[in-house]
Amino acid sequence: MNTKDNNKESGFLQNTVRFIISTIGLLTIIIFQSCLGGNSNPEEKQNEPVSSRKPTEEVLNRYKNQTRFTDPGEYAVMLDNLPESYEQICGIIKKQLIHPMEAAEMPELFPKDMLPEDGEYPIVADMLRELDKRDHSGLTMDRLPKDRLLVACYHHGLLLASILRHQGKSVRLRAGFAKYYEEQVGIRFSHVVCEVWNTEKEHWEIIDPDRNLQNVPKEKFEFPSSVWNNYMNDNLPKTKYIGSLGQGKNMYIHSLLLDMAFVLRNERSYWHTPEFIFKKDFNIHNLSGEQISVLNQIAELMNDPENNITLLEKIYNEYSFLQSKERDIDIFYE
Repeated sequence: MNTKDNNKESGFLQNTVRFIISTIGLLTIIIFQSCLGGNSNPEEKQNEPVSSRKPTEEVLNRYKNQTRFTDPGEYAVMLDNLPESYEQICGIIKKQLIHPMEAAEMPELFPKDMLPEDGEYPIVADMLRELDKRDHSGLTMDRLPKDRLLVACYHHGLLLASILRHQGKSVRLRAGFAKYYEEQVGIRFSHVVCEVWNTEKEHWEIIDPDRNLQNVPKEKFEFPSSVWNNYMNDNLPKTKYIGSLGQGKNMYIHSLLLDMAFVLRNERSYWHTPEFIFKKDFNIHNLSGEQISVLNQIAELMNDPENNITLLEKIYNEYSFLQSKERDIDIFYE
């Protein structure tokens, strides 16, 4: 291995260690401050996206189709004969995947040299290939901890979407902020979940396979269009928004554009992001008037995403600064 490769590997290891340390730190905050009250603002404007009308059959059928990210490929047989209960499916997923933060809590079960694998298996076909390599029993409830994939919420969502689409259900990934721990520590975490169309009740239901939660109440998950609108109206709650980019205003934009990409079925990795967000000197006040106007339009359209897909696609294709750039995950964590 040459010097360049050594430097790259060393940088990746250092950034990965920083990621684990930061997640352990967040977990520690949650554990030791669980007795504290939340900092929610009771006057916070609640304008979560709510569709004004039922999506068309064309739209619902669109979300039934696999994408290049969720297509199981030659490993589709591993998705056959799985239960249709969301609770059972999420239970199966948690036996195949584990979040780095969870693994850090169980050092006795996971090798000390086991590192996050988000960048190793970017699509479901790669995930299933590796799972099969580690244990040929399929998506088994008996998978040993060492044979799971060490990946974050995004990969949990990809696998759930793949399974449900394989079963003929309409499902899409969504990005936003989980409020699960807000009452304890006043923090909203950037998070990826799935929305599944309930054909009987005719509405979208939030399923969180990473946290193994089904039918998550709307008030427990905040979509980034709401965050952006509240920020622009100086109506954000007195709580911290924390994510992989750190915390602050670039997180609002990062989540908003990731959520738009998911709605458009571009289920790109969370570290494949428009370049302007990654600039070290990023300052939201340096964005042009046109950029702010475009972000405002996106936030407005994302309040009713399935009925605004055509307009969202038009905006994404028209403005080059919105285009995501493929990059290594170690660059994302610099």
